[in-house]
Amino acid sequence: MLMRFGLPGGRGDLGGDGSTSTVELARVAETLGYDSLWFTDGHLGTVGSRSVTSRPSPLPLAAAVATATGRIGLGFTALHLPLHDPIRLAADLATLDHLSGGRVIVGVGWPVASYAAAYQGDGPAPSELPDALDTLIGYWRGRTRPAGGAQYRVGPSPLQQPHPPIEVAPRSQESIVWAASHGHRLLLPAVTTTESVAACVALYTANGGQAADVRVERFCLVAENDEAARERATPIVVRLTRRLAALGGDEHGHQIAGDSDFDPARFQDDTAVVGGPTSVARRMAALRDDLGVVRVNLRPSFSGTASLAMQQSTVRMFAGKVVPLLAQPSVHRVIR
Repeated sequence: MLMRFGLPGGRGDLGGDGSTSTVELARVAETLGYDSLWFTDGHLGTVGSRSVTSRPSPLPLAAAVATATGRIGLGFTALHLPLHDPIRLAADLATLDHLSGGRVIVGVGWPVASYAAAYQGDGPAPSELPDALDTLIGYWRGRTRPAGGAQYRVGPSPLQQPHPPIEVAPRSQESIVWAASHGHRLLLPAVTTTESVAACVALYTANGGQAADVRVERFCLVAENDEAARERATPIVVRLTRRLAALGGDEHGHQIAGDSDFDPARFQDDTAVVGGPTSVARRMAALRDDLGVVRVNLRPSFSGTASLAMQQSTVRMFAGKVVPLLAQPSVHRVIR
């Protein structure tokens, strides 16, 4: 089965700062054959701390990419949906869907409590994600909003009908069951261990989901051989796991489901994908052949701990050397 690979587009990773570098990244990624570019929600950063890092607004960045590309998907990992005004968000996402020719993928998730409290201030508590998502989809399907004795309809409707695909970043086993039972895709973060990915996929498919609708993020570093990859990755992984452990495993202000392991050696060997082209292809083929996962988002920046040159090298080597290995009919025998 054909695998599809995405890249981060709005985290200050490969794209650097500003829309110009993000657009250039999108053009390069599309030329190299990547399937999608992903933009992260979150505008608040704590003063004097790296616990939560603010990021550029994802929808304007995605709109800039839409006008400069023709094929690559535009995803969000993931929108803090309960914190958004549903009318504005429904209209903005639908407009982006038209602008891009139907390339939007709507990733949604639960914000961590501290981030939600800071975002809302003294305002009312945010709605739960299922309610917020139901409202968003309802507006796309023509649900009206009553006011002053009149009924108002939110427009426009998305180009993709009945709406763009929804991918849920779960926070618990119950949320995985909910996503599967409502026909939504699943989006698993890069900190999830391989064993936990397998458990999440099993739970999702047992409740009506399809493994091909699961997207998995993976920190990834590709070098000319395994020894070189490990030498480059070790200090990066040490820095990253220390940071993640300090955050309690929550990434990008989201609650996450699944188990994480921040021991540097185990993280490098299991959670991250590090190696020469053959070893990296082996890890990707295992996701596909053993778990049925065919959607993978690469995280070559290791949350900003890898240099830009190292990220760019990984992106090009993955496209040029790993993907061809995965396309070989005998890949299962060749790389195992």
